[in-house]
Amino acid sequence: MILVEILCATCAGCASTLLGHPLDTIKVHMQTNQNFHNPNAAAKSLLQQSSGNPLIFFRGIAPPLVNAILMNTVMFSVFQSVKEALPQNTAGALTAGVLSGVATAFFSTPADYVKIQSQLSGMDSASVFRQTVSERRNPLRLFRGHTANLGREGLFTMVYLGLYDRLLTNATGGGANYSLFQVAAVSSLTGGLAWVASYPFDTIKTVMQGSSITSTTTFRGAAEGLWKINGYKGFYKGCGASTGRAMLVTSIRMIVYEYVKSLF
Repeated sequence: MILVEILCATCAGCASTLLGHPLDTIKVHMQTNQNFHNPNAAAKSLLQQSSGNPLIFFRGIAPPLVNAILMNTVMFSVFQSVKEALPQNTAGALTAGVLSGVATAFFSTPADYVKIQSQLSGMDSASVFRQTVSERRNPLRLFRGHTANLGREGLFTMVYLGLYDRLLTNATGGGANYSLFQVAAVSSLTGGLAWVASYPFDTIKTVMQGSSITSTTTFRGAAEGLWKINGYKGFYKGCGASTGRAMLVTSIRMIVYEYVKSLF
């Protein structure tokens, strides 16, 4: 069964990453540059930097692709294992989601750090990794923003998988027979809700990880900086446009996951 989980999670992660990375690149530039007031402005600026080359939107995609295999395998496996060990109710599903997210964060924090540095600096992922690890010979710098990411992943997966599990179970009367349309509808809803709920943590994480490799930005420092510039709106900058992306990516992930799983 573990091989089936790995295969399903790999297919789901790769599909969602390839689809969502260009929109993620735009989101990162909006969160770290207060001069971009909408996605179109950020996209135009990126295209100007690359002389019209659309591949700039895929800059830094290597870490997320590798991370997709690890992260999705951990996320789905931990969720299923914990859920089966707990009472089969809403509290059990939500708890499984939180623990799944916390486990996932240990993979996504360093991958996100390399990805964001690559997206913002123009360096390739390997160069970012080498420079970060060689700086003061401290590989733990790859975990900058980990506190914010623990909050983001825990809250996100609690809603995304925990609520998804309960809604799908209720929609099918507790049975395992559900259509891909039901999967798409429920996962896009829970994915969107999860994204909005966890977005402030994501913004803080992005600011922390987007600062210079040689500098240090604390969780409190990033939060206070965002508040001083735009108040509570600073924590949700780019949320509207990226929520559509989140709904698309999360639904594609679950459709591919459930479809591949149904083949076995």
